[in-house]
Amino acid sequence: FSCGILQRLDVPGSGLLLIAKSQEAYYDLSLQLNTGSLDRDYCILCHGHLASGRREVATNVGWDRWKPSTGTIDQLGKPSRTILKVLAHASLDAQAFSLLLVRICSGRRHQIRVHSSHIGHPTVCDGRYTAC
Repeated sequence: FSCGILQRLDVPGSGLLLIAKSQEAYYDLSLQLNTGSLDRDYCILCHGHLASGRREVATNVGWDRWKPSTGTIDQLGKPSRTILKVLAHASLDAQAFSLLLVRICSGRRHQIRVHSSHIGHPTVCDGRYTAC
């Protein structure tokens, strides 16, 4: 066990880091990550008007063999679960947007971006999963 980075969110996203400053904190945070007891909530802006309320996306996330840096929904992928809650709606120049509170329950690479794109509401200005 050591100090250091436990988790990193995509740099094209927020670039958020989870860092332990001591061995004790590293152990405690690692345990919470591995047991699923650490809540990971994010706020995202996505394209379109997502119906108000709460929704869950539970799919398998895999990797495209032709584009290994891009996640996809794949039956052979790893199970992943995301809970979405609409916080607000907005529009600009006839384009609709939804502000979401997102809780990831499994933590797969690009999970938020893959799941929001899968339900037809990709994250705003994400060059990999949608155009600006």
